[in-house]
Amino acid sequence: MENLTCEQAEEALFRLAAIVESSEDAIISKTLDGIIVSWNLGAERIFGYKGKEVLGQHVTILIPPDRINEETQIIQKLRQGERVEHFETVRQHKDGTLIDISLTISPIKNSTGTIIGVSKIARDISVGKQVEKALQESEAQLRQKATELETTLLELKRTQTQLVQNEKMSSLGQLVAGVAHEINNPVNFIYANLKPANDYTQDLLRLLRLYQKHYPRPVAEIQYESEEMDLDFLLEDLPKLLSSMEVGAVRIQTIVRSLRNFSRMDEAEVKQVNIHEGIDSTLMILQHRLKGKFDQEIKVVKNYGNLPLVECKASQLNQVFMNIICNAIDVLEERDLQRTFSEIEQQPSQILICTKMLDSHHVQIRIVDNGLGIPKFAQERLFDPFFTTKPVGKGTGLGLSISHQIVTEKHNGSLRCHSIPDQETEFVIEIPIRHNCLNNAS
Repeated sequence: MENLTCEQAEEALFRLAAIVESSEDAIISKTLDGIIVSWNLGAERIFGYKGKEVLGQHVTILIPPDRINEETQIIQKLRQGERVEHFETVRQHKDGTLIDISLTISPIKNSTGTIIGVSKIARDISVGKQVEKALQESEAQLRQKATELETTLLELKRTQTQLVQNEKMSSLGQLVAGVAHEINNPVNFIYANLKPANDYTQDLLRLLRLYQKHYPRPVAEIQYESEEMDLDFLLEDLPKLLSSMEVGAVRIQTIVRSLRNFSRMDEAEVKQVNIHEGIDSTLMILQHRLKGKFDQEIKVVKNYGNLPLVECKASQLNQVFMNIICNAIDVLEERDLQRTFSEIEQQPSQILICTKMLDSHHVQIRIVDNGLGIPKFAQERLFDPFFTTKPVGKGTGLGLSISHQIVTEKHNGSLRCHSIPDQETEFVIEIPIRHNCLNNAS
C-alpha cells in the first residue's frame, strides 16, 4: 500500500512538472533572497533566457532599474504570509525590451509552515496592453472626431444662419432702397413745384386783393360766391396750407434719405461713413416704435462725441444698431405694460446713445436702456446662436449673435454687454476707424 502511495505521489509530481513545463505562463521559484531556483519553458519564451542562464542568478536580472523597489515591497508582503495576485507591472527581456506582465506571487512554506521561498507566475499581457492602448487611442480619436463634428455642425449652423440673415438683410436693403428710390422721385417733383406754386398763389392773392381794393362793391353773384367759400379765411389759410405741404415734403425727403442711408445699397461695401448718420437713420426707421404706452414716448437721449468718418460696412453696422435698439425697445415696452401712467411719468423709459473717440484708432458706441436688465444666467449666453429670453414666436435668438459676429469678425472690434438686473442694460461697441486695421474684412 505504501509503494502504491509513493508511485501515485511520484506520478503526481511528474504530472505537475509536465503542467509547469507546458504552461504558456512563466512559472518561476526563488529564495527569499531573490535567487532564482526554477525556470520553465514559459519563462524562456517570455524573457528569452535559457534556464542555465538564470538559475542561481538574482531575480533583479528581470527587473528594470526604475522598478527595483517593487521587489522589496513584494518580499515584505510575502514574509507576512500575504499573496500578491494579478499585479500588473513591467519586466525586462534578455534583449532589453520591456514586457507588460501580470504577476501572481505566493509564499512557499515547508512542512512546519515556515516560509522558505517564493513561487511566481508571470503572464505576458503585452498584446492585451497594446489592444487596450489601441482602444484608448481609438476612443480618444473618436472623441476628437465627435468634438470636431460638433464644432463643424455649430459652424455650419452659424454659417447657415448668417447666410439666411445676410439674404434677409440683402432683400430688406434692396426693398428699402427700391421704395426710397420710388418715393424720392415724386417727392422731389412735388417739392420742386411747391415754390412756383407758392409764388403763383401769392400773385393771385395779390391780384385778388387789388380787385377788392378797387372794386369794393362786387356784383351780387361774386358777393354770394365770396361768402359761400369764406374768402377771407381762404386768403388767410391758403399760404399756411402751402407752407404745411412744404414741411411735409421736407419730412418725406428726410425719411427717404434715412432709408437710403440705412440700406447703403448704392455705396461700396466698405466706405468712410458718418456713424451718427447711421444711428439717426436707424432711429428714424424705428420712430413709430418709440411711441410707448399712454402716448408716453420712449425718450432717446443722444450724447454724440466728435467722431471722424469711420471706414466700415455701413449697412451691416446699421443692422447692429437696429438689433440692439430694437431689443431695448422690446424690454422697455414689456416693462411699461406692467406700469401705471403715473409710474411711467415718474420714471420715463429712456435709451441713451453715447459716442466718443476711445483712442486715436478706435471709436466707441454705447447704447443704454433703463429697462428690466438681463438676468445673470442669460448674460453668459447672450451672444450664443438661437439663445433668447423672449417668448416663443417673439425672438429667434439670432439678432445679438449676428451683431457680435459683424462687430468682431467683420470689423475686428468688440461687442460687450453690461447689465444690472431691474436697472439698466448697456451694450458697448468698439471698432477701429481705419479699414486697414481690420484683419477679417471679408
